Amino acid sequence: MNKLAKINTVRRREVEVFRNEQIAIHKKKSLSNFGDYPLVKLRKRIAYALSQKWGQGCLEPQFELIEREKFGGDVALKLEQLLKDGGPKRFIKEYQPWIVEVLKGEEFSDSIARVETKGMYINLTLSDRWFLNSAQTIFDMGSRFGLSDTQADRTIIVDYSSPNVAKVLHAGHIRSTIIGHVLSNLHEACGALVYRINHINDFGGFGFNLEGYRRFKDQFPSTMGNNDRLLDIYRIRRTTERIVAEGLSLNTLSEEEQALLARYFPNIQDEQGLKTAFEEFVAASDRRFAALEAGVVEEVDLWAEMVQWSLEDFDRFYNALAIHIDFVLGESFYLFVGDALIDECLASGQAVVYTQTLAEQNIQELDSLLALQKMTQSEHDSRVELIRKDIGAVVVPLDDGERYVVRRADGRSIYATRDIGAIALRCELFSPTDITYVVGQEQKVHFSRLFKAAYKIGIAPPDLQLKHLYFGFYIDAQTGKKLSSRDTVSGVNHLLTESFTYFRSRLSDRGNQTEAELNHAARQIAVGSLVFNDLKHDMKGSVDIDLTTLENTIAGFEKSGGAYMVYSACRARSILRKHGKEPIPAYQIEQFEINEQEAMLLLKLQQIPEKIAASAEQANPSLLIRHLLETAMLYNSYYTRAPVITDGVANPARLLITVAVQQSLINSLRLCHVDCPPTI
Repeated sequence: MNKLAKINTVRRREVEVFRNEQIAIHKKKSLSNFGDYPLVKLRKRIAYALSQKWGQGCLEPQFELIEREKFGGDVALKLEQLLKDGGPKRFIKEYQPWIVEVLKGEEFSDSIARVETKGMYINLTLSDRWFLNSAQTIFDMGSRFGLSDTQADRTIIVDYSSPNVAKVLHAGHIRSTIIGHVLSNLHEACGALVYRINHINDFGGFGFNLEGYRRFKDQFPSTMGNNDRLLDIYRIRRTTERIVAEGLSLNTLSEEEQALLARYFPNIQDEQGLKTAFEEFVAASDRRFAALEAGVVEEVDLWAEMVQWSLEDFDRFYNALAIHIDFVLGESFYLFVGDALIDECLASGQAVVYTQTLAEQNIQELDSLLALQKMTQSEHDSRVELIRKDIGAVVVPLDDGERYVVRRADGRSIYATRDIGAIALRCELFSPTDITYVVGQEQKVHFSRLFKAAYKIGIAPPDLQLKHLYFGFYIDAQTGKKLSSRDTVSGVNHLLTESFTYFRSRLSDRGNQTEAELNHAARQIAVGSLVFNDLKHDMKGSVDIDLTTLENTIAGFEKSGGAYMVYSACRARSILRKHGKEPIPAYQIEQFEINEQEAMLLLKLQQIPEKIAASAEQANPSLLIRHLLETAMLYNSYYTRAPVITDGVANPARLLITVAVQQSLINSLRLCHVDCPPTI
């Protein structure tokens, strides 16, 4: 067994141990029944009663929150199945009377105070007792409020962040890390067994690092750190590659480019000399990579050391965001599985060598489509170019003339080899029901073909859900241009440091707190504001960042609502701290009245478990984030109008509502990776 294979064997044992621990922990979890939440339970009761009366199947009523003063109720009851059966006129004439009769019956006297019809709408005013009991449910559930069992039968792998070793993190890594982490939280909140995987690129193109480190080691600045040397090797490679490819004159290069050549290619005098040197560098790098693939000890040892340098650098980013990922598994972990799988597919005919004959057949098909004007000339030429490029490679033929290249013509692996191996090994190790890749939109074609190939060759069972969850770019709010890595992740630690200073200054007047408490609060709000700003947007849309000054960027994060949400939860908590006692249980509160604003606020809180479930199922955290913003705004309006404590005496119903608000917001924000400091 070669050195690389030995490393993978050890790593696999570590993965299996951690997996078994997670399975054991998950089995011991006591999941909350989604159907036991007050609003869900009421809807189920109504569905059962109306279905029994109808007698023609199961009805699925929907609730829409409405304004009591404007529409005469708290929720509008919708029954799409009955509305479709004959339209609004038949619904009003034939169905509405018996629906109202059922809802006004004794069976719902504990929860429905009034039923009114307005045209085809049936509006329900819920009872004050139902509302107060719903607040009590939140208090009783405590930190478990919002959790459910809606995905208890799912095992979900979330593949996110995925940086490239020996390269700088770029803007996509910020969004991928935040979205992937929060999505994992949401799946776990819904009862799924979740594995968080950071699929780092630690293999492809690594020959350049191995060769470059040895070749240029005496020319690196003495003060340059190990990982910075790897970044410089990448810069050397890409800069010289571009100069040679574009045939640029050395006299026209920028000062930065000329300085790079002077340091690392001091004996080069002309363009031909640089081309020769670069081609020799590429050839030597290819030999290094072949030796790494073969498990040659000295190459594997240096490779492992280099990977660790990058991981230590990445950890500064993850630590700044306070995000931990279960597994950091590089492409190298899947190499041998992918290679063996390709060999099996070649033997079975599921993969083929893409010969000149096959290529000519595909080109003839494209010629026919062009003649029939079913594709443009540019599209035809582009696809022909790709066909010729793939000749000699191993491909998995897909439908509609597509193919997925899984091995180079010279027999060497590529990232597709490892991606195929990753799906096969993940299925073997984790038995997932879902694998979600949180990766930028530029990878759409790759993942589409990868998934098709995985199903076609049978490594992905038909019931396995393979999903590519892509996201939009960070863009400059002033210019509308996509931000570069230099504008974003390369300075994220600096941004968070400055954000901490900004929020620490905002909290400086809190004289009743220690320095450590204020620092902790400022750090949590800084991270929460960055995360919240990202999550409130639809993932597939862009996120504006104001880069005119760093202060504007931080202020923009604050305005997005993260800090507002934290302050709202902490405001409710401060009231409870001031009271200093647990609220009186709902069943002991006899004299109370729930006003319109309190009714809407409590309904918003009771929708949170549904929003969490929907955000997890639709893989869209913004559904929950926007609901929380609406809820916090409503609470802040309520808080200013309805004092909870007057002259030292607490209103028991309002106190219970305040407890419900505080617990709901803290629980939900925690899922969104926004922590509320214990004291601000």
